[in-house]
Amino acid sequence: MVRVLGKPDENVEQAAGALREYEEANAGSECSVYRYNPASIRIKIIDTAFQDRSKGERHDYAMRWLNHLADDVISQISVLLCLAPGESSLLDLEFQDPTHSIL
Repeated sequence: MVRVLGKPDENVEQAAGALREYEEANAGSECSVYRYNPASIRIKIIDTAFQDRSKGERHDYAMRWLNHLADDVISQISVLLCLAPGESSLLDLEFQDPTHSIL
């Protein structure tokens, strides 16, 4: 189930919808999304499909589902964090305790 962090707006809900389709097509994956500031949406996907793939390959794979979003929504995606289970990233901390934007 997609985790929508914070209070979602219409664009975050649309991104969450695309991520629900991703999860349906990729059993065991976990997706999170939240609005960081008025211009930025952040997305995290954890999936075994990312194991042994480069960052570019991971993004290309995830974008298969996100490319169906309106251009305005896609342009707001500032972070697309694609991790294999067990991988860590400092940016992952933002999904646990987001910093406040100055915008």
